Amino acid sequence: MDRTNISNAVSDNLAADLGFNNDGVNTGVLLHSILFTVVTLPNNVMVKKIGAHLWIPILMTSWAIVTWAHIFITDFSTFLVVRAFIAITEAGFIPSALAYMTGFYTSRELLTRLAWFWGIQSFASAFSGLISFGVFRLAGIGGLYGWKWLFLIDGLFTQVVGLIAFFYLPASPSKTTSIIWGKKGWFTERERKIAVTRLIRDDQTKTQQQQQIKWIDIKYTLLDSKVWTHMIIAFLGVMPVSPIHTYLPTMIRSYGFDVTTANLLTAPSYIISLIISISIARLSEKIGFMGLFAAAQVLWGTVGYLALEFVPATTGRWGMYAVVLFTASTPFFHGLHIAWMSSNLAPIGKRTLSLGAIIGFANICGVPGSQIYQTNDAPRYHRGNWVLVGITVACATLLVFQHFRYKYTNQYREQKWNAMTEDEKANYLATTKDQGSNRLDYRFDI
Repeated sequence: MDRTNISNAVSDNLAADLGFNNDGVNTGVLLHSILFTVVTLPNNVMVKKIGAHLWIPILMTSWAIVTWAHIFITDFSTFLVVRAFIAITEAGFIPSALAYMTGFYTSRELLTRLAWFWGIQSFASAFSGLISFGVFRLAGIGGLYGWKWLFLIDGLFTQVVGLIAFFYLPASPSKTTSIIWGKKGWFTERERKIAVTRLIRDDQTKTQQQQQIKWIDIKYTLLDSKVWTHMIIAFLGVMPVSPIHTYLPTMIRSYGFDVTTANLLTAPSYIISLIISISIARLSEKIGFMGLFAAAQVLWGTVGYLALEFVPATTGRWGMYAVVLFTASTPFFHGLHIAWMSSNLAPIGKRTLSLGAIIGFANICGVPGSQIYQTNDAPRYHRGNWVLVGITVACATLLVFQHFRYKYTNQYREQKWNAMTEDEKANYLATTKDQGSNRLDYRFDI
C-alpha cells in the first residue's frame, strides 16, 4: 500500500494542494524509478552479508518512517525529497523477499507463491482504494489534507508490522529459531531435514544458498544473453503498470464520478487481476509453459488499450468505467515470469544477482513509463494508449521467443548428450569448465 497509495493521493488533488500539476507527479514517478533501480542493484549483496530475515525488517521500518513523513511536505521540492527517500528505502524489499523465498520453496512451487506475492500487491492497491474512500473524509482534521491522513495511517501500520518482523522471520528452513518461536523453532529435527532435502532434490545449487557473491558470478550474469532477454521482458512488461494505475482513480473521476467513489471503483480491477493471476499460475504450475502463459497475460493489456482507444466518445460513464476496468484488470505476469527465470538460472550467484537486477529493470521502466500519459493527452490518452499497445505486443513476442529458445536449446543439448558415449559423458562431467545453466547436462524449464 505504501508503494501504490500515491495514485489515490493524486486523485485527492495532491498536486494542486502542493502547487503543481500532474506533470510534476510524473517527475516524482521518474525520480522514484531511477533511484529505486540504482539502489536495487547492490541490494542482494547486503542480503548475503546480513541475511534477508534481518534486512527485510530494516527496510520496512525505514520506509514506514518516510511514508508517514509525507504529512510534512509543503511544496514540489519537499514532495520530490520524500519520494526519493521512499525509493531508497523500498528498493531492496522485493529482491530481498525473492531471494528469501527461493530458500524455502521448490521452483514449481514458486510459480504460485510469487503470483500471490505480486497478487497481494494488487490486493493492497484495492484495499488502499477502499481505505481512501473513508480516510479522505478526514480532510481538515488536525489541519491535514485527506491524502496526508492516508500516508500517515499507512506508515504507522507498516511501522508496527516491520517491528514484528524483526522477531518473527526465521533465517532459513534449517534455522527457524527466533525470539517469538524460541529455541525449538518452527520444525522438529525430522521436519528440518525434510525441508532442506526437498529443496536440494529440486535444485542442487541450493546447497550453495549461503555462499557469498563472487566476481565470477557477475561475469556469468553479464555474459548470459538469456538473462538479458528476461531483463528486457521485465522492462517492457511492467512499464504499462505505471501510467494506467497512477492515473486510474483520476481517469475514473474524469468520467463523472466524485473523488471518493472514483477511488472505491478502483478496487475491483485489483481483485480481478489477483484472482486471474493466481489461477494462471496454478495452471502453469501443473502443466508448465510459463512463458506462453505470461505472454497471454500481457496480451490481455493489449486488448484493453485498443478498447480504450476505440470506444466511442459518446459512451456513458459506466461504459467507460467498464473499459478502463477491463484494462486495469490485466493479470500481472511479473511473478510468473520471475519464477520462470529463477528456475532457469544457475549457479546460485547468478540467480541471486539476476533476481536483484530484474527488479531494477522492472522499476527503471517507470522512467519512460511515467511520461506515457501526459497532461496534454488527457483524459482519453489516445497517444499514450498506442504507445502501450506497441510495448505490450513487443513484450509478448519476446516471451514467446524465450519459450522456444529454451525448448530448442533443450532439444539440441539432449541430442548432443545422447550422441556421446558413456566415457565421453564421464569425461565431460569431470573436466568441463561450463557452469550452472551453461552445462550440456542442464535442461531449461519451459
